[in-house]
Amino acid sequence: MKTQTVWHDGPPPHVGWWVASSLEDELCWRWWNGKEWSYPVWPNSHMRWVVDAARMRSHSKEAMQWTTYYPADARVPRVAPIHTQGD
Repeated sequence: MKTQTVWHDGPPPHVGWWVASSLEDELCWRWWNGKEWSYPVWPNSHMRWVVDAARMRSHSKEAMQWTTYYPADARVPRVAPIHTQGD
């Protein structure tokens, strides 16, 4: 049984890849750099496009929404970056 996707407004809690879309597209991933969203990528996107898209800032005028979805079988776990001060 599939659970209902919950979409959130505003910035996500930390830098990283998020399912994010202005149209609630559950397959659309974007990189959040802490200030801006990237161009979109999808599961079938070529790796070269994924790398390039993460560097390009989205100029969409639509409000972006994001979800906390993350695949259970992801190769890298989603974790918040550790911020240290005064090292």
